[in-house]
Amino acid sequence: MIKFFTVIFIYLLFLNGAKCVTLENSEKICFDNLLTNLGLNNGINCSNTDIVSCISNGGIFVDTLSLKSQNISYEISQRDFECFSKIIKVTIRDSKVSSSFLKGPFPSLINIYIINCSIVYSDLFLTPISSNLTLLSISSIPPQYSPIIIKLSYIKNLKSFFFLLNYVDTSTDWISLLNDFAAGGMNTVPQLTVDLKDIPVMDNIQTNSINFRTYNSPSVSGYNNIQTLINIERIYLSIITGYSEFNQFTLIPKNNSLLLLYFSTHFYPPTKMIDITNLEKLNYIDLKNVLTGFAFGGRIPLILPQSVTTFLISESKFTGVKEFIDSYPNLVFVSVGSNQITGNFSDWKNRGYTSFNVENNLLQGSVDPSWCITLAYFGYNKLSGELPSCYACHLLSVNVNNMAYGSGGGGGGIGNNNFTIPTCTTLIPNLRYIPTSQQLILYGSDLGFISSDIKGSNYGFNPIIYSKLFVANNVMEVGLPKFIDLYFQGANKTFTLSTIQKSPVVTLITASIQDDLIILEGSYFNYNTSSIQIMVGNSQCSIISSTFFKVECLLLGSNDKNTIAQVTINVRDYYYEYLEILKTNVFAYLNQTTQVKNCLEDCNSLGDGFCNTLIGKCEFKCPNNCTNPLSGTCDTLTGICNCSTNYQGEDCSIPFVHCDSDCSSSLNQGICNDVTGICNCLSNYQGSDCSIPSHFITSVIPCSIDGGEVIINGWFGNNYDGSLSSSSYNVIIGNLDCIIASINQTTIKCNLGAGTGTKNIKIINSIHSNVVFNGIGLFNYQNPIKTCPNSCTSLQNGKCNIDTGYCQCNDKFSGFDCSVPKSIVSPPTNTSINKDTGDVELINQDTTYEISIISLNEISFDGSTIIKSHSLKGNWSIEKDNQETTSTATADSNIYRFSQQLINNTCTILYTIEEIKLKDKSFTFGTTTFTVEKDSIKLSVLVKAYQYQSSLNTLQLVFYSAAANTNDNNDCNKKDTTIDTSNANNQQNSNYIQISKNSKTLVGRFINQVIADSRSTFMSSTIINDSKSSTSSSSVLLGLNLPHCNECFIDPDFSILVESDYKDSCDQSNKKNKWLIPVAVVVPVVGCAAIIIVSMVLFKKHRYSIKVFAIKLKTFKK
Repeated sequence: MIKFFTVIFIYLLFLNGAKCVTLENSEKICFDNLLTNLGLNNGINCSNTDIVSCISNGGIFVDTLSLKSQNISYEISQRDFECFSKIIKVTIRDSKVSSSFLKGPFPSLINIYIINCSIVYSDLFLTPISSNLTLLSISSIPPQYSPIIIKLSYIKNLKSFFFLLNYVDTSTDWISLLNDFAAGGMNTVPQLTVDLKDIPVMDNIQTNSINFRTYNSPSVSGYNNIQTLINIERIYLSIITGYSEFNQFTLIPKNNSLLLLYFSTHFYPPTKMIDITNLEKLNYIDLKNVLTGFAFGGRIPLILPQSVTTFLISESKFTGVKEFIDSYPNLVFVSVGSNQITGNFSDWKNRGYTSFNVENNLLQGSVDPSWCITLAYFGYNKLSGELPSCYACHLLSVNVNNMAYGSGGGGGGIGNNNFTIPTCTTLIPNLRYIPTSQQLILYGSDLGFISSDIKGSNYGFNPIIYSKLFVANNVMEVGLPKFIDLYFQGANKTFTLSTIQKSPVVTLITASIQDDLIILEGSYFNYNTSSIQIMVGNSQCSIISSTFFKVECLLLGSNDKNTIAQVTINVRDYYYEYLEILKTNVFAYLNQTTQVKNCLEDCNSLGDGFCNTLIGKCEFKCPNNCTNPLSGTCDTLTGICNCSTNYQGEDCSIPFVHCDSDCSSSLNQGICNDVTGICNCLSNYQGSDCSIPSHFITSVIPCSIDGGEVIINGWFGNNYDGSLSSSSYNVIIGNLDCIIASINQTTIKCNLGAGTGTKNIKIINSIHSNVVFNGIGLFNYQNPIKTCPNSCTSLQNGKCNIDTGYCQCNDKFSGFDCSVPKSIVSPPTNTSINKDTGDVELINQDTTYEISIISLNEISFDGSTIIKSHSLKGNWSIEKDNQETTSTATADSNIYRFSQQLINNTCTILYTIEEIKLKDKSFTFGTTTFTVEKDSIKLSVLVKAYQYQSSLNTLQLVFYSAAANTNDNNDCNKKDTTIDTSNANNQQNSNYIQISKNSKTLVGRFINQVIADSRSTFMSSTIINDSKSSTSSSSVLLGLNLPHCNECFIDPDFSILVESDYKDSCDQSNKKNKWLIPVAVVVPVVGCAAIIIVSMVLFKKHRYSIKVFAIKLKTFKK
C-alpha cells in the first residue's frame, strides 16, 4: 500500500513539473506571444498563476485563460486563441477587444466572459457569432450612446447569453433585441439576460428563461409584446424608473409555458381585479416594489391560478391579506412583508407552509405555536404575548432572532415586537440511525430551524420538519459512535444522545431514607420526562428531571423502606409516529444505595428469564407461578415447576389420575388418559381396558346357491393373549350359521348351507356377546345362471346371455332390454354441470332430470340408527391445480372434478363427472367390462379416510334424482311421472330402473359390486322415504349400503337412457316416435364409504323380492 501511494505521489510531482516545462510546443509559442502582447511576464506557466490552467490529454494543453491586459494599445482578437486546441474558457477583463472577436473562429467549444472591456459594442453583432461559442457573457458594459442591435438568429447556437451594463441607466434605450427569425416557425434561443429598451416580439421564440432589465418604462409596443411570451418558462423583468402596466399578462394565450414570473417595478393602480388564471402552469410569482397604489378596494388586485405555490409581493398597502392567502390552498411559500398589513396575527394559523414572511407590517396579537414547523418571519410588527418555545429556546441564534424580531432585532421590544420569553424546557432531542438508508435522524421537539446552529458532530443535519426533524444523509455505520454530544448554539445547550436504540442501563440507585427521592444513575435515559415511567414495586415514581445519564423521581404513596423492590423503567422511544417501549428491570434496597450488578448474559434470550441485579445472575419465572403451593413449587434457577403427586403440566394445573389398567398398551391397543383416569382406546378396540376388538367386514367372497365356503375379509383383532381361534366369533349369514373353518386378524373362512338372494352378515364376539357387527346386505348367493332384464323383450328383439346376464340384441334393436328400434333418431339432450354445487341436469326438450349427491350417513351396528349424517349437497368445491380449474376437455369427453372435506372428520370425498360425447367408451370394473354410450354421463365418487365413531358402524351414501317440466308447450306429449323397478334385481349382474315423464323415460343401469380394501364384494341398496321433502312424489332418495372398510371403491355403471313414445308434432296424433338418449353415470368411491346420487336408481335390499311397480308422481316444481 505504501509503495502504491509513493508511486502516485511521484507521478503527481512529475505531472506538476510537466506543466511548467512540457507545454506542447505550438501552444507554448502561442501562449508566450499572448503574454508578450498583453505586456505580461512570459515566465508565467501552468503551475504558478491564476492566469492559465492546463490539462493533460496526450500532452499538456491550455484549457482556461483569465486575462487582463497591461498593454492598453493592444487589441485582443480571436487570432490570439486559434492555436489553443483544447481551450474551453476565456475570461477577458479591463482590456481592449476587437469588435470582430466574436466571429471566431475558435478551435473548440468555448465559454467567453468579457468584463468591463473597451469595445465598439455597436459593431459586436454585425455578423453571426462563432458556432463554437456555448456561453457568452458581456458584463460591466460602460455607458452607451450608439444603437446596439442584437439579432437573435446571430446568437441562437449559444446556451446562455448575458449582456449587462455596469450600471442600469439610460444606456438601455440604445440596446435592442431583434427577432429576425421568419414568422410561422418555432426557434430555440439561449437563456437571455439582457439590459435593453423593449421586449421584442417572441411568439416564435422558445427558451427556458428571459431576464430583461430596463431603465425607463418600455414603449407601448414593448408592453404589447408581453402577450407574445407564450413559450417562455421563466420571466424576470426589472424596470428601474417610471410606472408599468400588469394587464398585458392577462393577454398571454392559454396553453402557455410560463412557470415563473418575477416583476420588479412601480405598477399603475389597477381599475379592476387582474385575472391571470390564463397562466395555467404558473407556480411562482414575485412582484417587487409595486407601491401602495397597486391595490383594488384596498386588497391584493390579483386572481391567481390554483397552480401557484409561491407568492411574493412587497411595498404596497393591503387589507384582507389573510383571506387572500387562504383562498389559495396550494401556496407553500408566501412573502407579504412590507405591505402595511394590519390585524390580529393570533388568528393566522399555519396550514403547512414551508416558508412564510409577514415581517415589516403592522400586525398585532401573538404568534401561534403552529408556526414552529415553518420558516416564519414576523419581525418588525407590533406583536406581543409569550413567544412560542420553538423560537424562545433559540434566540441566541442570529437567524432565529431575525425571524422573531427582524434583522438587528432582539429582546426587549427592538423591532417593535415585545414578546414575553419563557424559560426553555422543551428542547428535547433524540437520535436514531437508520442503516438501510444510511441516515442519522435527529428528532424531538423545539430543535430549532437552522442547520448551522447544530454543532458538535461531523454530520450536517438538514431540516425536514422545522423544530421537529433533521436528517444527516450518507452516514456510514462503520465508525459511528454509540452516542454523540450535540451543541445547540441558539439555546447554548449540549445534549448527549444515543445513535442506537437501547434500554436504559442502570448502574446505581440511591434511595433517601428521609424522603421519597430516588436517583437512578447510568446511561441511555431520555431528556423527555414525559416519556419515562418508573415503577418501584407497585408504586409509581413521579419523574422530576432526566438526562442521558441520570433520572430523579419522587416515590408516591406509602412504602415499606425496609424492603427490596423491583424497579421498572419504561422509556417511550418514539420516532415519527412509531413508538416502542424500552424496558429495564432492576432490584434495589429502599433504605440505602444499591450498586446494580447487571448480568453478563441476556436473560430474556434464555427464555422467560430476568436478571437478579442484586447478585448479577439470571433467574427464571415458572409458568403461572406453578398454579398454587398445593400444586407445585418453582425452581427459579431453571424456571421449571416441581409438581406434587396429584398434578402435572408445565404449571402443575392439570390433575393426574392413574388408570385401573395399562389399557392394553403393551399390545398397542390403547393408552391411559392420566387426566381422567380412563383408557383411550384405538379405533379398533373398546372396553374399559381396550382389550375387546371392534371387528368389522370390508368385503365378502360368497358361495353359490348350493352352499360352500365363504371368505369374509375385514379386521377381527386378537384375544387377551394375542391369539385368535375359531371359537372367538360366531358368524350368521341370513338365518344360517356359517361354520368357521379358519380365522386370522383379517380373514374368516366358513362353510354355509344352500340358499338364494341377498342376506345380512352378523358376526358376534363369543366372549362379549354385546359386541356385534351387522353387515346389512353384504352377502348375495351366486347363481351361475343369470337372467336378463325383461327377458330381452322377445326373441325377435334379442336373446339372453345366461353367463353374463346381458341381452344380445338383434340388428334392428338396441337398449338394455332390446326394446328400442334402431330406426328411431333420438332428440338432443343437453347436459348442464353446476361448477359451484356439482349438480347435474339432463335437459331434453320440455323435461329436466336432476342428479345430485345428498349425504353420507354413518349407520349403527344393527342398521337401525343414523349415528351421524354429513350433508354433501351444495358443499362441493371444484378442484384447482396450479391455479387452474381441474377440468379436462377432449374430443371424446369433458371431465369435471370436485371435492369436499367433511367438517370435524378426516374424510375426503372426490367426485368426477364425465360427459361421453362423440362415441361409445368402454370401462372395466373388477372382472366386469361395460360400455357407456355416446351422449351419456358417467359419474365417479371417491370417499376416503372416514373417521368412524365406532368400528362396528357402517356407511350409507345417499343420492337424489328428480324429474321436472321446463315448459308446457308440448301438450300432446305431457304425461305424469311413473317409476318402474321391475328390472331392479340383485340376482342380475346389472339392475335397471325407469323414470317416465312427458313421453320420455330415464333408465338407470348399475352393477352390484363394490371394491373394499382392494377386494371386490357385493353391495346392496335401500330406497329412502323422505317424509319432509315437498317433492317426494317426483323424486327418489337412494342409499348405497357399504361395508366397514378402510377403502371402498364403487364403480357401478349407471347408464341413464332417455326413452319415450314421442310425437314430434302435436298435429300428427297417429305418428309415434321412440326416442333414445343414453346417459351413463359411473360412480367410483374410495375411502371409508362412497355414495352416488343419480336420478332414479333402485337397489333391491336383501330379504325382499323385487316387484314391478309404477308410481304416479306429480309434476316436480323447483
